[in-house]
Amino acid sequence: MSVTETVPQDQDQDLPSFPFPDTFSPLPSGTLAEIARRAPAIRVRFGPGQIPIWLIVRHAPARAMLSDPRFSRTKTLEFRPPLTGAQIPDPNSLLWLDPPDHTRIRRLVSTGFAHRRIEQLRPWVAETARRHVTAMTAKDAPADLRAALAAALPVDVICQILGVPEIDRENVRTWSETLFRFATNREAAAAGQKALYGYMDSLVRERQAQLAAGEPVTKLFDVLITTQDTDDGRLNEVELRSLALTLLIGGFETTAGVITNAVTTLLTDRSQWESLVGNPALLPNAVEELLRYHPLSMTFPRVATEDVDLGEFTVRAGEVAIAPFAATNRDPDLYDDPDRLDLTREPVANLAFGHGAHHCIGAHLARVELTEVLSALIDIVPTLRLAVPVSELRYELAAPIGRPEKLPVAW
Repeated sequence: MSVTETVPQDQDQDLPSFPFPDTFSPLPSGTLAEIARRAPAIRVRFGPGQIPIWLIVRHAPARAMLSDPRFSRTKTLEFRPPLTGAQIPDPNSLLWLDPPDHTRIRRLVSTGFAHRRIEQLRPWVAETARRHVTAMTAKDAPADLRAALAAALPVDVICQILGVPEIDRENVRTWSETLFRFATNREAAAAGQKALYGYMDSLVRERQAQLAAGEPVTKLFDVLITTQDTDDGRLNEVELRSLALTLLIGGFETTAGVITNAVTTLLTDRSQWESLVGNPALLPNAVEELLRYHPLSMTFPRVATEDVDLGEFTVRAGEVAIAPFAATNRDPDLYDDPDRLDLTREPVANLAFGHGAHHCIGAHLARVELTEVLSALIDIVPTLRLAVPVSELRYELAAPIGRPEKLPVAW
């Protein structure tokens, strides 16, 4: 029996409200797991207007939805959806564009994020990670690993990519953090966004002028400014500003959350941490497993532009669909014992960074950052441990990826 038959749409008034209380928790969501055991998708109410939508909880239909061009991101702006980061939508952002605009910008941007370019950045990322770990351990324990490392490194990396001077980085970090508090302080989030828009406008114009005057291309963002396609031309100033903000927001809070959760999980189960310390060769598999275990909470919503059959259910034209990766990455049809962290698990394609046209352009960069953070910790401070009982950790659940507010550690 299809989900459409199981939950007739004339019963939409009785649907549960989504997100659920545990949706953004980095711990396994009992609610999502229970739904996934019963069906590949259900109907829920979502957003400020509590409109009925499809919540897709299994890997196969979620992957199909994410790669199907009949699902639009741009159309979701019409109903003001709540976002995973609760930030204010920018209609010029790559995040919200559909083809052909998305295709044109993505083609130009992909040049700057080519695998080889990110690998060229890896030694600098590794050195920066080691510097933060060394600075943290040079002080008396306990330390807040989230502030000292998990949040500090992504800010350094994304500011390095964008060419943000060190003197401005603390301001950029503060403004960025306010965007992820939109649900609790809308005015501060709007002010932070306005400040970032103004700063990025000036940064883009200044760098364009410097490159036009003959300065060499030295930053990854320089590549994005100067890349020109025979058919597509170059990115304009509005597109560059929106892209810079997208990279900043996506490369800061989300990566910081992934790093925080990965270290928390490893230290919660000391046998996992000790296995990595004893055998660093496990690191590549461990990174993929940790990304499966701690993905972003969900993808952005999409609107079907025509009826789409996703196998066991049909999303009708005009209906909205969303896929929480915390569910799809623990699909029992794809993973044995999916709620168990297994650092030796052979990687299976998961949706940690989405799929299809909107697959996260910074996916490889995030992998590099997580790898180099864990490598630095294993090498410099193998005795790392939680400084408080797990029960005392307090979680931030309004961010795009739920994570501890602080991560007190000792060594």
